[in-house]
Amino acid sequence: MTLRAALSSLLVPLFAMLAATLAAALLAASPASAAPSTDRFLVELRVIEGSGSAAGGAQTVDPKLARFAKDLRALPFKELKLVDSQTTSIREGERVSLEIPGLTKAGKKRFLQVAAHGRQAGGKLRFQLTIDALKFDTLVAVPNGGTIFVAAPKSGGPALLFAFTAKSR
Repeated sequence: MTLRAALSSLLVPLFAMLAATLAAALLAASPASAAPSTDRFLVELRVIEGSGSAAGGAQTVDPKLARFAKDLRALPFKELKLVDSQTTSIREGERVSLEIPGLTKAGKKRFLQVAAHGRQAGGKLRFQLTIDALKFDTLVAVPNGGTIFVAAPKSGGPALLFAFTAKSR
């Protein structure tokens, strides 16, 4: 066997092994295999109490809700007041629980669970809102920076509404 043939028989497998190792390293470092980036959202929950019937007179809206007065005007309540407001940050795929003041049963606190599901194709932000104790569960799509209103199932006493605002961070 000539020296050239001997070197060739050693170098071909060595280069094949080097090429396979390099290809594996490149695949491991590619963006497709990197952890997907998750969106972060800032969410604000405003708990609003609606009471009385607006049929017989003018509606009174809490001054802290002034920016929503036009939206709230269509609701059948004589008085709407802000009970509580909470703001938190959440990532896509996470779930947070926000206490709902005034919504207790036998002294037991109730919570609104918010799960972030990311963005829809049109850019709206998707969240699941759940109150286990009331068997309340809904999926909502909120424009970035927008607010939606959701009524909690009535459980005696004044009605509770949620103004849910979300924006990406």
